[in-house]
Amino acid sequence: MPLSTDEFRKGTTGTNEIEDLLKAHPDTAYSLHEIEEALIGPGMNRTKHLDVFIADLTLLTPLLFKEKIIEYRVIDGVPYFRWRG
Repeated sequence: MPLSTDEFRKGTTGTNEIEDLLKAHPDTAYSLHEIEEALIGPGMNRTKHLDVFIADLTLLTPLLFKEKIIEYRVIDGVPYFRWRG
């Protein structure tokens, strides 16, 4: 359901769970499905989880491509990501 500007402004920024996971394990590389599995909790609303997961990925884009704090490699056709910061 779309929100009005006023409703949007009432929201909070929250934390980026993907960034937190990668920072907590800088010596480990994760594929997207492994990141998603690590973040989803039992009984979590799948639609809401995917919304948050995709939003977190979008916000990490500058860290991946511009600042290059997150690095990635493709291994056997699967992209893996790790924190380089």
